[in-house]
Amino acid sequence: MAQQASQGMSAKVRGIGSLLLFLGLILVTATVSIGSYVWKSDLPARTADCDGNLIVSREAVLRLAAVPLSKRMVDIDLGAIRARVMKNPYFKDVSVHRDLPDRILIRVEERVPVAVLVAAKTMYVDSEGVMMPAIRSEHAFDLPVITGAATVQECRPGQKIVHPTLREALQVVLASQKLGNSVSRRVSEIHLQPNGELVLYTAEYGIPVLFGRGNIIDKLTLLEGFWTGVVSSRGGQSLRAVDIRFADQVVARWESSRSSETH
Repeated sequence: MAQQASQGMSAKVRGIGSLLLFLGLILVTATVSIGSYVWKSDLPARTADCDGNLIVSREAVLRLAAVPLSKRMVDIDLGAIRARVMKNPYFKDVSVHRDLPDRILIRVEERVPVAVLVAAKTMYVDSEGVMMPAIRSEHAFDLPVITGAATVQECRPGQKIVHPTLREALQVVLASQKLGNSVSRRVSEIHLQPNGELVLYTAEYGIPVLFGRGNIIDKLTLLEGFWTGVVSSRGGQSLRAVDIRFADQVVARWESSRSSETH
């Protein structure tokens, strides 16, 4: 019995010793890790870089960021850098990180242009209606144009489209993209008329299409059906205008006909 008790005590001592050794290793590892982090944080920032940018150049991002290189990593104000970069209307969101040991990394989420907005100046607009300045980029944009915007709202980069007619013109662009490439490529221009209605111009033949307001998906679908079913076979050289303001019918005016035709 005494021998068994002695063996049990020895096993318990060995177990406690192993636990203490394990805890000691954890403590040493944590101390080394914390010390390493503190040492790295104390180093100066030597480089800055960005990712996520396709439209805005790397140079433009870093110029806005104005990262104070040679300043200690731990002392750099990441929030101030983010605020400076966010001043560019092309950025929907920005995050800034310390990439130890010596790099500041700026990650950006860009707004994607969906249309060209012609006002006092030519601008781009994204799907949320945020206006952006025209910019030179290696990524070319083949986008529909929205004209007549300056007559309903002041248009400046960074602002958002608020006027109902202008917002509907943007919805036409987005709806055409949703319906597919054949429809989106059909629309070249959307013009805001003084009477508050919309006129579309087709990419092929430049035909004015009286669009009116409302029922966007139905009207675009109707126009596409007319175009593929009639214009593709008959040709559009003599087509002068199309009216799709009325439910379930297309009124077309041809040069060779004295009256309009309903399809």
